[in-house]
Amino acid sequence: MSRQPDAASKSLAKVLRGTLHNRPTSEEKVWIEKIESLRNELNSSSEKVTLMDYGALSSDESCVEPKTSEGKVKIETIGEVCRTASKPYKWSFLLLKLIREFKPSVCLELGTCLGISASYQAAALKLNHSGRLVSLEGAESLARLAEGYFKKLGFDNIEVVVGLFQNTLKDVLEKNAPIDYAFVDGHHQEEPTIGYFRQILPFLSDRAVLIFDDISWSDGMKRAWSTIKAYESVKVCVDLSYVGICIIDNSKDRKENYKIDIS
Repeated sequence: MSRQPDAASKSLAKVLRGTLHNRPTSEEKVWIEKIESLRNELNSSSEKVTLMDYGALSSDESCVEPKTSEGKVKIETIGEVCRTASKPYKWSFLLLKLIREFKPSVCLELGTCLGISASYQAAALKLNHSGRLVSLEGAESLARLAEGYFKKLGFDNIEVVVGLFQNTLKDVLEKNAPIDYAFVDGHHQEEPTIGYFRQILPFLSDRAVLIFDDISWSDGMKRAWSTIKAYESVKVCVDLSYVGICIIDNSKDRKENYKIDIS
């Protein structure tokens, strides 16, 4: 990848090397320590939170996109939510490195949860001295908690939009286009994932970066990833087993597909 002539492939190779070898800069370490301290605090929290879960079902369950108001009421501790749903350090660090390298102005996240991954992305934007993140979350209880944590960490560059993605995404895209970066994490099913990609695609800037979570989580998500990377405008695709990265480039003729293990 680093031997490719285009700048995007070289930049992506640099990001993956930095993530693999866990090489944060001194200024990145400051933010990482703050966010990981919050993660540790949340992991041990026994505070209860009631939420309506609209996201993934079990990986062996065949399902299609739910109706507008469908969901499952759950009561969990914040610790349980953080341990099971927040992105681990390595993948959060990858998001930080992507934003540091590609320097997007407008970033989109589908799936705020408790805000750990959003905090890594917002920290990268802070370090870049520009850019903002719009993060969508279906569960209002989680969104309000995340907003409190963002305030605690000192972030003023994150906007949280509450509601089902299918109800909020269109308006967010129209208000914030062009989108330079999107992290899709929060509805781990085949048809919704493809649908969100198709909806986001017309609003992307050229050479936009897209990240899809849990691309190998189920047969449906594997099919979704195969569909997405086959799109003509998707010119660079990297399969990291758990996460897929795409770069949009309408000026590039040939496609590049990579499968890399950074575990």
